[in-house]
Amino acid sequence: MKDVGLLLLRITAGAILVAHGYPKLFGGPGKRPHPLLARGMGPNYPGAVERGGPGFVAALEKRGIPYPELAATASGLAEFGGGLALAAGVLTRPVALATAFNMGVAVSTHWEKGLYGQGGFEFPLLLGATTLALGLTGPGAISIDAIVR
Repeated sequence: MKDVGLLLLRITAGAILVAHGYPKLFGGPGKRPHPLLARGMGPNYPGAVERGGPGFVAALEKRGIPYPELAATASGLAEFGGGLALAAGVLTRPVALATAFNMGVAVSTHWEKGLYGQGGFEFPLLLGATTLALGLTGPGAISIDAIVR
């Protein structure tokens, strides 16, 4: 049952990371997600995609993040690519540590809002702890990592 639990954790965290990374990498003014993606993600997702890309770079710049374009791309890759890899159980330990680091940065940028509420750091903290736990435990037997060992 442990392996089924790790699979469930990987797929859930991976899907959420992909959903958050997509707008960062592929979003921007006038950009729209595929209708199936929009329907699955809910009514707020198209707006998130439109605010992504350059909008995310601007938000990082406003927060004083150094090299905001590079940081936005790294964050998007960690979330989108890392989410796909985690869900499949590919390179789980290094990918999980990269996504945990990314979520640590997100926690630090939301710190002033406190733990709870709009703009709070509870969500990146939970994703960071989840991915760090996966990095420490590994993907389990139901993973591509386990098949290629």
